[in-house]
Amino acid sequence: MADLLETKSSLDPIKTYIEAVLDFYSTLNSLTAEQWVLPTPCPGWTVADIVAHIIDLDSMAAGDPPVAHEPNWDELPHAQAHFQQFTERGVDYRRGTPPAVLLQQMLTAANDLTDSLATKSPTLAVPWVEGEISKEQFLGMRTFDVWTHDLDVRIAAGLPANFTSNPGKNAARRMLKALPFIWGKKIGATSGESLEIDFTGPDFSGQVCVTTNSDGKAAFTTEATGEVTHIEISWSDFVNGFCGRVDPQVTLSRVVGSGRHVQEFVDSLPSTP
Repeated sequence: MADLLETKSSLDPIKTYIEAVLDFYSTLNSLTAEQWVLPTPCPGWTVADIVAHIIDLDSMAAGDPPVAHEPNWDELPHAQAHFQQFTERGVDYRRGTPPAVLLQQMLTAANDLTDSLATKSPTLAVPWVEGEISKEQFLGMRTFDVWTHDLDVRIAAGLPANFTSNPGKNAARRMLKALPFIWGKKIGATSGESLEIDFTGPDFSGQVCVTTNSDGKAAFTTEATGEVTHIEISWSDFVNGFCGRVDPQVTLSRVVGSGRHVQEFVDSLPSTP
């Protein structure tokens, strides 16, 4: 358990974010024109749309105003909720932009963002997060977003995942740290119940345990006790389930599990917008 829970980037937050952007650029730069219009695991979004999304958020975080654009929502059934429409505006605004231009805009937005962060106070506000957050928290969020969308593009283009890079380790840490919240809050496991997960390789493997204590709070423990729900899942299937890239029934079909909360765990695993 200790090895998995100690997974983290070997770089500081800003350098990890930069590595994520450069890794994504490398993935995109290898694609053909036909691959830029491939559908991705994100509903309604092509590869080019995902790049537009990254540009949009980094640009706003660097201080640019949201784009003054109102899409035809009737033509975008995947974007009906408020947050979906917030993220869709900048994507729809950039639809039809040539890939080479999008690539340059992505690098420019990332460079503007890192320059902006160098002059900001220790905390900052961005339009899609309530209240202020620390620069370290923000960079962790942006790194996770860029890395996850790099994975989306790799899936669309049939390229291997990049789980063990510094951004991949940053993502692993965030996902693992969310397990007590999933077990204790989303599932509502009662006092004395434990979740035991065996992750199978080759990228990350090992076991983690989460137990709900007498105060009703879930936390990592060295071993499972009491009534145990056991899950065995590959790291790639866990990532796809956590990021909501597949239907929970797909995740369930790839899980070996026992105990009364297996279905609830799979249903509660999706944790990204």
